[in-house]
Amino acid sequence: MTAPRVFGYVRVGSGHKTRVERWRARIADYCRQEGLALELVFADLVVSDTELVRAGWTALLDVLNPGDAQMVVVPTEEHLSRDPVLRADMRAQLAAAGAMALVMPARARRTTHETTNGHRRS
Repeated sequence: MTAPRVFGYVRVGSGHKTRVERWRARIADYCRQEGLALELVFADLVVSDTELVRAGWTALLDVLNPGDAQMVVVPTEEHLSRDPVLRADMRAQLAAAGAMALVMPARARRTTHETTNGHRRS
């Protein structure tokens, strides 16, 4: 059995490029720790979680091949959408393209930049 193709996806509503880069690094670290060969992380910057048309998401779907074993690592479900209906639709789009979403566990989302009261700065 061949290893699955692994991609990452991150969406942020703000225009902070450093925030996207931190998420990319966390996804890469998580994949390394789990022995997953991450190919590429797609991102949507300044995109609301209710927007249906997203350049990064579309690019991700374009590289997926229904015949391959594939997974898409997301930091949290909210990177897809906070809306459960839209999130389910996005998961269905992944499934139709032969991929599944893998949500990182909370421990993998933490960094050394956390404050003492548990709030993340990202």
